[in-house]
Amino acid sequence: MFQFARRLSSSLRSDHTQRRLRILLVYLTGQGLVQIISLLLGLLLLRWLNVDYYAQFSVAFGFQTTLGMLTDLGFAGTIIALVGTRGNDPNVVGTYIRSGRHLRNVMLSCFTPIAAIIFVFIARQHHWPVLSSTLLFISIVASIYFSGMISYYGAPLLIRGRLTHYYRHQLVGAAFRIGVCGILYLTHALTAWTTSWTNATGFLLIGLLNARESRPFAILPERHAPDITRQMIRYIMPNLPNIIFYGLQGQISLFLISFFGQTRSIAEVGALGRLGQLFILLSGFNSAVIEPYIARLRDEQVLKSIFTVLAGAICVSAIICCIGFFEPRFLLLLLGAKYASLQRETGWLVLGSCIGYVSTVIWTVCGARRWLFWTTTWVNVGTTIGAQIVFLMIFRVNTTLHVIWFGVASSCGYLVSAVFNLFFGYCRGPRIRLQEAAPGEPVAQ
Repeated sequence: MFQFARRLSSSLRSDHTQRRLRILLVYLTGQGLVQIISLLLGLLLLRWLNVDYYAQFSVAFGFQTTLGMLTDLGFAGTIIALVGTRGNDPNVVGTYIRSGRHLRNVMLSCFTPIAAIIFVFIARQHHWPVLSSTLLFISIVASIYFSGMISYYGAPLLIRGRLTHYYRHQLVGAAFRIGVCGILYLTHALTAWTTSWTNATGFLLIGLLNARESRPFAILPERHAPDITRQMIRYIMPNLPNIIFYGLQGQISLFLISFFGQTRSIAEVGALGRLGQLFILLSGFNSAVIEPYIARLRDEQVLKSIFTVLAGAICVSAIICCIGFFEPRFLLLLLGAKYASLQRETGWLVLGSCIGYVSTVIWTVCGARRWLFWTTTWVNVGTTIGAQIVFLMIFRVNTTLHVIWFGVASSCGYLVSAVFNLFFGYCRGPRIRLQEAAPGEPVAQ
């Protein structure tokens, strides 16, 4: 026992362990504060906005999330994996950022008209005012463009381990949003579109701060490099059907209730979605800590680290899931009196979120090791659609509870495909080798 204690003490004093502990502390402090402020703002909006305004804001947020995923298509997430061990070269990092932003802007131009048609249909169906609906949709497009600045200019900070600066900017943006929304509420000017524009302006502020801070770590060329652009496309292509599918699937529950339900149901689904923010702190850990950590590992270190990461994710999810089923009133206190009757829905919502979170951790690990394949992509799409078809054959999605059950069924299909991808990727190895990723070099086919 004494010898074990000595080894443990020696391990804790090592520079490697101290560095890991510092990263974990900065992450928990920074991401925790950001999410507390964001969660606080979300809960305040539940109380400050009436049911009609909150329904409009929920639909806008759903459009922003879905359109944002379809616009980025995962290109921002390729930077850390493809840069790999060359993160100290500002020219390499800058080349990938320029190519990624070029691809994102092209996709935003393509998808915006389609999203506008769908948004107008929903707005007319629920008789929302034309002016406020127009301003609301424009704020969605602005938010997506500004959030791209956050993703791409934040990547160099994550690569260099500048988590303190990264989260400081997030805190500034979160504090800005809650402060402006508070002023608008006190002046009786808080509506769906003013809230959405406040979010967009907050994203712009964070993007500008990230761009300024990352300047020494990323030298952007004037134009995108065609070979790097092609390589990013080649890397993401096997996962592209996945991303498009889940970009559409991510908010499908909200869209279904928007088409077939009442305004009250839209607000309830949006309110319950706020409980999903409990997992944003954990999900942020994926991109900020887990992905860079897994990407740097040597092959012989990967398996043990994967088991450790997944065990932690499952334990945390199980605890949160138990709270959702056995003490839903604790969580409903966060939503306020207008949504206090949703006790049964809360447990199922948390279960679906837990399953989705564990699946996301698995996909993060796979992405970091470049385990993305056409085979696993179609398995992913097939299992999720299969689970949804079975559900829709049994239930009609026209109540809040049925929408939540639909989400649980979708999450189960997602988990099955994620586990399959993990085993397939570990056995086969990365599809793209790091030596294929050098700027200016021909990409191996």
